[in-house]
Amino acid sequence: MITGKTERDKKFISIYQAHVDEVYKFVYLRTGANKSIAEDLTQEIFLEVYKGLSRFKGLSSERTWVFRIAKNRLNDFYRKQYRSMFESVCIDVVLDDKLVDTGQDIQENQIKSFEQETVRASLSALPKQYEIVLTLKYMDEKNTKEIALLLGKSPKAIESLLRRAKDTFIKIYAEIEEKRML
Repeated sequence: MITGKTERDKKFISIYQAHVDEVYKFVYLRTGANKSIAEDLTQEIFLEVYKGLSRFKGLSSERTWVFRIAKNRLNDFYRKQYRSMFESVCIDVVLDDKLVDTGQDIQENQIKSFEQETVRASLSALPKQYEIVLTLKYMDEKNTKEIALLLGKSPKAIESLLRRAKDTFIKIYAEIEEKRML
């Protein structure tokens, strides 16, 4: 006879309820604001949390542990994207609703909105490998060595790739801005 939820289930529900929204936002921003990919990755992350719950020793906070799993899952996602080049990895430059200052005037918000849209458009126009390395470098704040390890390339190859990606991004950004001014 099943009497209800186990302690493990209760603990998982508690962790899930405490962190699901924050993890979803974190993943959503790093997957090109793609709702279905973000939902799938969030589900995979919490499945991994559930499976690993018995191994969690409490050496860090639950939040830190959950986000380590989320970062690892995203790294797997980036690797697959880089290797397959089937799907786009964009970033949304708005990191969180908390970063928006409600005291700003409307004109300033419009300018920032146009800039953000230009960044998104520029990133999506890049070759996928450029988009991925720029995401890893500037969104996930990974250094060249970390990116090299993640993508299975040498640090020199990543430096070169980043340089080309930045140059191409700047060129595309300027072209979009120029078109917008016309």
